[in-house]
Amino acid sequence: MQAPAWLLTVALAYATALLWLALGVDALRRRRWGELALTVLLPPAALYLGLNLLPAGTWQAAGALAAPLVGLGGRYRALARSSAWKEARSRRQRLRQVALHLVLVTGAVVFVMPFVWLLSTSLKPDRLLMVIPPQWVPRPTLWSNYARALEFLPPETHHGLMYLWNTVYVSGLTILGVVLSSSLVAYSFARLRWPGRDLFFVVLLSSMMLPGAVTMVPVFLIFKWLGWVDTLRPLWVPAFFGSAFNIFLLRQFFLTIPMELEDAAKIDGAPFWVIYSRIMLPLVKPALAAVVIWTFMGAWNNFMGPLIYISSPEKMPVAYALQLYQSAHGSEYNLLMAAATLVVLPVIALFFFTQRYFIQGVTLTGIKG
Repeated sequence: MQAPAWLLTVALAYATALLWLALGVDALRRRRWGELALTVLLPPAALYLGLNLLPAGTWQAAGALAAPLVGLGGRYRALARSSAWKEARSRRQRLRQVALHLVLVTGAVVFVMPFVWLLSTSLKPDRLLMVIPPQWVPRPTLWSNYARALEFLPPETHHGLMYLWNTVYVSGLTILGVVLSSSLVAYSFARLRWPGRDLFFVVLLSSMMLPGAVTMVPVFLIFKWLGWVDTLRPLWVPAFFGSAFNIFLLRQFFLTIPMELEDAAKIDGAPFWVIYSRIMLPLVKPALAAVVIWTFMGAWNNFMGPLIYISSPEKMPVAYALQLYQSAHGSEYNLLMAAATLVVLPVIALFFFTQRYFIQGVTLTGIKG
């Protein structure tokens, strides 16, 4: 299909789907069951007839979509003219909501397709890897690809368990270091008064403009001088020195907490450490959850750090091990996708179960009550 015909077909499909859904929602809301049945059944029937009656060619799909679009558009205009102004305004608002949800659903499908392709390919036998069009649900479905992918790992790694332990170990210490150091520094910038506080905060924000390549060599020389090369320490020790962006995020959250809570604790004789740990931290849980999530994602997917500092195979994390696996078995796409699925599943599961806290933290919703 040529580009103009393809673009026109997509535009007509979206317009038809928008009017179809809007009229269906309107009929359902008014409990017009006969009208709802006609709205649901007639456009697909018209589309089916158009695809079968029109001659095959580049513009066949666009021509088949024209009939249901004209019918739905005429029906929508008739309803708009026969309705009171309040009902017409409500109908326009529903149309905008349907359009917004249609765009969001399309975006969700676009973003989820790579993972669907990853999962589908990981379950395919070798003969189905290059089949066009691809089989999204392969027959047969080979769950054994995951076991085969682990069998190719070196025996001394216990079929990848050593890589997993290294990653969990580094991720856990990184999360602990980032949360502890960033929250302490953020509390200091937000609540404590000390000379040069605002100047140091500007310097901290300025450090975010430095690219990682600028500090890569000096940091490597420091770790080499300490004798930490080919150990896991360079991957988690820097986390205990804070992160500029996380400090900024937590500082903004601390600033939204009313001063009266802190003043009441001071009147009761609570020191700063008690105020920080028992009053302030529980109130910034959404921000802390967001920091934990993307710190975990960064530590779990960290590839550059192990590439620079790690040379022993038994100390590699999963991201680096996956790259080595790709170098050795890059032509076996089903096994490679199975290994990649095993690596990415923990990150997806974590985000799926904690997305509410992540969104709250990113949007800086403040506190409740």
